[in-house]
This record gives sequence, structure tokens and C-alpha cells, in this order.
Amino acid sequence: MDLYNLDFQTLLILCLAFALGGLVKGATGAGSPVIAIPVLAVFIDAKLAVALMAIPNLFSNLIQIHQYKDTKKNPKLAFNLAVFGTLGCLFGTVFFVSTSTRTIELVVALVTILYVISSITGNSVKLSVQIAKSVAPAIGIVGGIVQGTCGVSAPIALGFLNSLQISRNEFIFTISCFFGAMAGIQIISLLALNFVDWQLFLIAIFSMVPLSLGMPLGNHLTKRLSKKSFERLILFFLIILSTNIILSP
Repeated sequence: MDLYNLDFQTLLILCLAFALGGLVKGATGAGSPVIAIPVLAVFIDAKLAVALMAIPNLFSNLIQIHQYKDTKKNPKLAFNLAVFGTLGCLFGTVFFVSTSTRTIELVVALVTILYVISSITGNSVKLSVQIAKSVAPAIGIVGGIVQGTCGVSAPIALGFLNSLQISRNEFIFTISCFFGAMAGIQIISLLALNFVDWQLFLIAIFSMVPLSLGMPLGNHLTKRLSKKSFERLILFFLIILSTNIILSP
């Protein structure tokens, strides 16, 4: 499928993928890339899917950073994750541009499966904030490499932050700093490496519309369907997507 040939089918796929991403974010608080990128990877070039997600990812996290900036209690933790995340993301983006589309497809599928497994099994490990600060650079680099490579670092970031005894607001601020910093360096790197042109940039801006519309819908659905049931439905959907990506020729 030619992404620049914006016929009705292409527009419909883009809108549905980003609307689903917004719906999941609104319902569960999870990052929209974890659903939007696997959906897009089934129908279009996986590399284009990752590149398209970077801009909406940046703006949605900047909004949350602004909303929760007054709730930060451990700014050093957020700072370390963000700084080292950008370093890792830079290396991951270079690998992303230089490797094959099929490799990126498989990485997207495997990371998505990891997210499903971690969501099902839960996280029994508990860390103190002090220990978290010491390991944050390593987590940031690894998460950044994964983010730069396939655009989905939620399994690493969510697993790490869920192990801490911090409030929901501080959680959102910290993870938004992490995702936002990586999205920023990812966009700059893709532009510098001539992978993203202005036409793709404008399409990514357009994709923010269905994503924004999907978020309140997801929030509304949780009032009619239990959050646990909704999450199970999403996880089942992700398993199907990942299997399709792996088995596709």
C-alpha cells in the first residue's frame, strides 16, 4: 500500500488504527503506540507505521507533562529516564533506518507479545525509589533502544514504573517525560536521516485527530464495560495482530 496515495481505504486504515490507539489510552492509560503500531504494521509498511506514530506520541505526552507537572516528587528519576532514554532511542533509530522492514515487523510483533505476557502475569517485583534511581539509566537506555527500533517501549517502561510505590499522577508525569523525550529525539533523528519528509510529517499531524477522538470514547467505554474485561479484549486483539505479523510472508 502506497501511504502517499491517500485513497479512502488508506485513510480508513489510518483513522481506525489511531482511533483504536486513542481508545486504549483513554480507557486504560496505556500508551497508544502499543495498539496503533501493530494495527498499522499489518496493513502498511512497518517502518512507516513507527514513523507515523512519533509525532502524535510526542504531543500527547507533552500535554500530560504539562497537566501533571505539579505532582512530581522524584524529578531525578524522571530526568534520568528521559535523558538516557533519548540516548538509547538515538541508537535504536539508526538501527531502525538501516535494517529491513521485515526485521522491524518481527520486532514489533515480539515486543507486543512481551507486553501481552507482562500484562497477564502482572508484576510482583517491588523496588524502592532509591534503587529505581540507580537503575533508571540502564532502564532508560534499553527502553530507548526498543523505542527507536520499533516505536513500542511500553513493556519495559510500564514494568519498571509499576514496581515502584508512587502515586498515579507521579507515574503519569514520569512515564510521559520518558515517552515524550524519546519521541522528540526520534522525530529529529528520522528527519536528520532523511527517513521522514514533510508529506509524511503532515500525515502524522492529521493522525492526531482520530487519536484525540478515540480517547474520550475509551473513557466512556470503561463506564459500560469493566476495565479488566476491556483490557482482556485488547490483549486478545494484540495476540491476533502479533500472530498475523509473524506468520505473514
